[in-house]
Order: sequence, then C-alpha cells, then structure tokens
Amino acid sequence: MIRRCAARFPVTLGGPCAVPCRHHCRSEPPSPVDDDPRGEDSEETPDTSLLTKFHSRRAWGRLLSPLDRVTQMIPPQFISQDIRDLRGAPEIEEREQGPPETPSNSSPGQEDTANPVPQCEDEMGPSRLLGTPFRPGDVLVTEFKKRHYTEFRKMFKLTESGKLMSNWGAIGHKEIVGKLPGQRLRTSIGFEFLLRRPSLEEFVLFMKRGPTISYPKDITAMLMMMDISPGDVVLEAGSGSGGMTLFLSRAVGAEGCVYSFEIRTDHHLIAQRNFRKWKNAWDIWRSHPWPENVHFINKDLSVALPDMKSVTFDAVALDMLNPHVALPALMPHLKQGGVCAVYLANITQVIDLLEGIRSCQLFLVCEKVKEVSVKDWLVAPSIRKDGTISQRVDPQRNAESELQQNESELHSDSEELPETVKPFGQIPYIARPLPWQTGHTAFLVQLRKFQPSPKYMDPEDAR
Repeated sequence: MIRRCAARFPVTLGGPCAVPCRHHCRSEPPSPVDDDPRGEDSEETPDTSLLTKFHSRRAWGRLLSPLDRVTQMIPPQFISQDIRDLRGAPEIEEREQGPPETPSNSSPGQEDTANPVPQCEDEMGPSRLLGTPFRPGDVLVTEFKKRHYTEFRKMFKLTESGKLMSNWGAIGHKEIVGKLPGQRLRTSIGFEFLLRRPSLEEFVLFMKRGPTISYPKDITAMLMMMDISPGDVVLEAGSGSGGMTLFLSRAVGAEGCVYSFEIRTDHHLIAQRNFRKWKNAWDIWRSHPWPENVHFINKDLSVALPDMKSVTFDAVALDMLNPHVALPALMPHLKQGGVCAVYLANITQVIDLLEGIRSCQLFLVCEKVKEVSVKDWLVAPSIRKDGTISQRVDPQRNAESELQQNESELHSDSEELPETVKPFGQIPYIARPLPWQTGHTAFLVQLRKFQPSPKYMDPEDAR
C-alpha cells in the first residue's frame, strides 16, 4: 500500500522510510520484523541519491511546513496545547530544554579562542538603560500637557538651590537632582511635569538669542546641500545666536573645523555663550566630550579672508544681508566643486544674489532655490472634556438613542479613563493639523563652484 507523507515522498506503509521524514516516521513507526509479510529477504535499502537531493534542499535536513515556520519563531511557553498536539510534544520539550551540548576537545580550564563570544555587559547593563541621573549644571526641559496640547514648556539650568516656577506650581531643584530622564514630578499644587534633557533642535529653539535664529528645518536642508562629513573644514559667515554653528560643529566632528565670522560684537558674544552652554551641559552627561572645533572670529569676512591664504574650505554657509558682496573674496578659498549654501529671508535678496554673481562673472552655478515647509499634525485618541474616551458611532443605530447615551456618559461621575484596555480598533482617533504652524522662514540657495572650460577658438582665426 502506497501513501504520501507530508514531504510528498512516496513511502511503503509499514516499511522503512526512504527519507527521514518526521511526519511519517514519528506518527507511524515501522512494525516488527515478524509482522512484515515480505520477510527478512525483502528488506529495501533507501535511495541514497534521493536522500542527498533532499538534504541539499534545506540546510537543516528537512522541509518545514508553514505551521513549523511560525512556531519556530515563538517561544515554547507561548505555544498552545493544540499546536503542541499537532507538532508533537517531544519536539516542544526539546526546544524547551535547549540544544544538546556539543563535545569540545578543549579542557575545562582552556578558553575557546576560535569563536570568542563578545561581552556587552557594560554597554547593555541596567545603568546604561536607565540613563545618567540629573546633576547640577545640566540643562533640562520641562513640559506640562493638558489633553492634546502643551500648556507649559521651559528650558532651564539645574542648580543646587534653584526653583522652577510656573503658573502650575513650583518644583525645587533639589527634588530634581538625582532623578532620571523621562520621570514625572508633581508641582507644589499637584500638576505633573515631565523632565528630560533637550535635543540639539530644542536647545536651538529655546536658547537665549539676540538676532533671529536659523530654524532647524532650514539648517538640516543646508547641511544636506553642503554634504558635510566628519573631518571637513567649513566657513560660516554670520554667527548670529550660534544655532547654525552648533549643527556645523556636530557635523564636522572632532577631526573637522568650523570658522565662524561675525561682524557685530554683541552677536559674537551671544554665539560664544550659547556654544559654551551647550558644550558644558553635553560634557556632564555624555561619556565623550563635545569637540572644541569652532573658531569664533569677530571681523568682517572680506577683511579677514585675505589673511587666511593657507586655509581652504570644503563648504561655506552664508547668513548675511548682502552675501554677493563677500563672494569675490570668498571664491579663492572654496575648493573646486564645493558648495556655498546661502540663507536669505526674502526673494528679492535671492534676485540680488544671482544678479551679483552674473555681473561679477563669478564661477558659481545656481543649482537650486528652495523653501522648506513643515506641517505638524495632531494624532491622538478622541477624549471628552470629562476625561472619558469617546465611543465609536455606529451608523446603523438611532441618532436619538445615541445622543441620549452620550448625554448620560457626560453626566456620569467617572472622570478617569477606564482601567480595562479596549481591543485594537475600538478607540476613535482625531487626526488634523495643529492650529499653529511655522510659516515662511527663509529661501535657501545652493551654489557650486565650477571650473570653466577653455575658450573655443576657430581654427581659421588661429591662423
């Protein structure tokens, strides 16, 4: 009698398997030799060519059904009894016990140098997962949200005897020291404030400024234009409040260098102060210090560049009122093929820039002029004013009964969210743009230095 096993190989019922298929050999073990009607002389030998071909199809020596593939990825303790019955209890027990130990030729005291196991205890230890506690000198951001919107957000420097004041209560700095990032603390009147360290983007937006800053969305686009990598030498004209300088310092790394020029003394001091404040806060909670790779120069760019004849720049970032005036002095120091990214407030400045390049016959080509727009959205569960979650409206129900149900829920005494978690897809969400958005900030111009081709001469004119 011929039947097919789960691996689709023909086998003889009661006889030995030509291929060690677990679906056939485990469920129907071969019967004793005495019950074999063919006798001892009729014993068949397995087809070794078929066996070799079968083993070459899978590295583990057998085919896997879809059920096996799924259950192999699930821990044994989460496999139900029905799946255990389908697959067989012995296999599940083998997975729970783990793989068998392989014999080793090395002695117990000898280490296995052929396949060393990397030790990552220091990198993935509990202290690494919890983060660095707050210490005096840290720069922190605290925020308080009411429903879907942020009511209060402030960046401050942590001291030993200070106090965080707000309309929602106060928190002493002594209560914050030693806490971990991401913790919530209650104010003096019971509101919960979330405390954490700011990102570089948040620091640039919240730091004390003199002139208007370059917004992070524009800074990111300018960094992509210039294609800055670690080790580059970059020039910045217009330090401002130091926002662009911080991003450039992080992009070039410890091996690179940033030359930041500012003609106004007050702006020059503000940029230095903000850079030092971020660096000091970074060095407190990071294992590696922030690089000292920025040179602040309080001079006019056109006057200072002739004294820097030996310096060449991989890229240039200009944030000044009339950039086309500084381009003739800047051109000899920009590498061939280098990019000059210009930050301009209005479109008339863009026209003046391109007209200045044309009239001065500078070897710069305008590759793109763009404006970066970002729209922030609100996506959150729909929560009523009393704190309860809104219910999905069934279109088949009666509108009057639904209205009465909503009114009864609004007048209920419950003001907290239900403790039971509702199933997936049972909570309605709201999704809409936030009512306040960042509008126009600047136009970004990408210029690239090129080498002009030699002037073409007619052969007849050459004679």
